[in-house]
Amino acid sequence: MKSFSLTAVLISLALIANAQEQSARPGILQLTDGSTLHGGLRGIDSTNRLTWGHPAAKSSLDFSIGNMASVRFEDVESIKREFTPSARFQFKNGDELVGNVRSIKDNTLSFQSWFSNEVRAPLPALESILFSARGYNLLYEGPTGTNGWRIGRNPRSWEYKEGAFIANGADLLGRDFGLKGSSTLEFDLAWNGAFSLSITLYASVIDRFDYSSSAYLVYLGTGVISVQRVQAGSGAVMLGQTQIPDMFRRNKMRFEIRCNKEDATITMFADGKLVQRWKDTSAGGFVAKGGGIVFFSQVEGRSLKISNLRVSEWDGRFEPESMTNLPPNMDVVFLANRDKVFGKVLSLEETKATVEAKQTKLDIPLERVTQIRFAKSEGETSTFPGEVRASFPGGESIVFTMDKWNESQVSGQSRTFGPVAFDVKSIREVQFNLDSQERTGTSDANNVDAQFLEAE
Repeated sequence: MKSFSLTAVLISLALIANAQEQSARPGILQLTDGSTLHGGLRGIDSTNRLTWGHPAAKSSLDFSIGNMASVRFEDVESIKREFTPSARFQFKNGDELVGNVRSIKDNTLSFQSWFSNEVRAPLPALESILFSARGYNLLYEGPTGTNGWRIGRNPRSWEYKEGAFIANGADLLGRDFGLKGSSTLEFDLAWNGAFSLSITLYASVIDRFDYSSSAYLVYLGTGVISVQRVQAGSGAVMLGQTQIPDMFRRNKMRFEIRCNKEDATITMFADGKLVQRWKDTSAGGFVAKGGGIVFFSQVEGRSLKISNLRVSEWDGRFEPESMTNLPPNMDVVFLANRDKVFGKVLSLEETKATVEAKQTKLDIPLERVTQIRFAKSEGETSTFPGEVRASFPGGESIVFTMDKWNESQVSGQSRTFGPVAFDVKSIREVQFNLDSQERTGTSDANNVDAQFLEAE
């Protein structure tokens, strides 16, 4: 009979524990009451039980999905495509994917995506298609750390923690993204009181504020925003300012800044709503020549949190003003010359769209189409009880009912696409109890950002 030493047994147990811990994908779990827990997700079973690993726990922790707000993972694998996506598909339940149109016929949309070469969806589920002449090219998504970023004089003024940058004092944080053409900048911003944040767009200098180079400055404070042009040799000129009243009632918002170099315009969105569009009417047009973006927190103390940051190339063809006062019972086709066609989209092929407009069928070359917004349907419901939303790199997301989640794969049923299955390493975040969040307007977990800023 073989004998084993106590040391060997302890080593074996330690190796087993370590293997179990490694199998749990690291992340942060948020409960609906705002509580957070670090650790790793080990699995979700068909009984709606979520199993969570924590270094301080002797065994796995089990939670009911009914108490979960979200799980966000520390790392994610980039989505690999063998094609350049030319369209962004937005669905009425909040799904959003990029890909290439195959066809629209028989009241069904068919398109190419990263998880299937031919995805099918019922046309009434589709809200809009946005087309990009240059393709959707993501330049940056993160943050995942401070590598590649330049911090000002005090290295502690900005810190990276759990997928976010925290401003601990008045200083700058910059990075060269190689911006050349039109672009979009998107980010979540959380604050815990009065703040002042300047964002330098198309900066040629990223390690200091330099009035001797040309760029655009966006000043964002509590409830107010302004835009300036800074031109070498000419100083700064105010392009305009406006207010965002919702900021006084919130501690977190998502902002998007669209820069159109051809039209010399800068457009701001807050939580998906148009705030203002500013145009540089100077003779030189869009004066900025650099490729970087610089954030500058101008308030001492821990005041800001920046997360879910994305920088993308943009063809500048979509104009936000065109989305106002549209007839809800008709499809609307937006053209590159800014005309609109109202009617019913009968079919869509890789080269043309066929539209029934005023009892006349029009064949429109797809290269002239910038966007299609589809008619609203009666009784639309965004999400159902039991559905979750999985978010992927690049801003894509899918809502589905989950069947299981193990170490390698998550599977379930989408009302839009049918059976779905994904590699868990490609998921950045999963949100639970979507229907309850819609009823209350927001989740208590949103307050976590302000709590995070207050914690020293």
